[in-house]
Amino acid sequence: MTPDLPREIVALVNGGPPGTSILTSRALHYGDGVFRTLLRHDGRWLDFDRHYVKLVQDCRALDLDPPHVGQLEAELEALGGGRATPAVGKIILARAGGGRGYTPGTRQCERILLRYPAPRYPASCWSEGVTAIRSPVMLAEQPRLAGAKHLNRLENVLAAKGWPSGVQEALMTDTSGRLVCGSRSNLFWVEAGRLYTPKLGRCGVAGLMRARLIEAARSLGLNTELVEAPFEQLLQAREAFICNSIIGLWPLRRVESQDYGPPGPLSQRLQVLLAHPALADLG
Repeated sequence: MTPDLPREIVALVNGGPPGTSILTSRALHYGDGVFRTLLRHDGRWLDFDRHYVKLVQDCRALDLDPPHVGQLEAELEALGGGRATPAVGKIILARAGGGRGYTPGTRQCERILLRYPAPRYPASCWSEGVTAIRSPVMLAEQPRLAGAKHLNRLENVLAAKGWPSGVQEALMTDTSGRLVCGSRSNLFWVEAGRLYTPKLGRCGVAGLMRARLIEAARSLGLNTELVEAPFEQLLQAREAFICNSIIGLWPLRRVESQDYGPPGPLSQRLQVLLAHPALADLG
């Protein structure tokens, strides 16, 4: 008999209740799969179509065949949650098959879907900005997987440990000291009137909110420069911010000893363009 899930977590595996097959899943044994995290607000899963496109791209990196968009959308809706209750959904696509051995036997996916309560953060994270540190944990370079949100996230797990009080993110570099991302976010900064973000050609996750912000900046007539930059370049910036699909955009108030001051003008304009539901809820 399998134990019941905590009441606040709802799960589906291949459209049905979780069973013992998860014990032999290649997701559990090898991290052989990809995932996406999305927000449910006002009775709908935000940016689902965009998340599906990202899933397809990431499946391609692992030689996986993604499920049909209609099937995945229907199963997400089956997780429910009502209109009034914000939630976080997680879509895991794991290579089908079990047993021992690294060699994959199929391109087919198993679908693991979960719904969690949406986290609550202080309004100051958006209005005043957050503090970040430089993580001592570095990201290994693997161009074949660069950009993909695959299930091997141990580096991020280690980077998320042991933060001092008042810190909301740890920023990570690759082993050569080049900026990559936060432990749970993508990174942007503004210097001399230009917007920058790490290139992610060697490692790191190309998040959906990162793509949305690049588009939003373009609508303001500002192209985003994708660069390979040392960590020290961030400390010379006029303003900086982090993003993901759950938080939208958080300005960076302080990184290490660098104090950027209140949220900068571009950070504020991009927040308005994103119209992230958390801001409306806080208002």
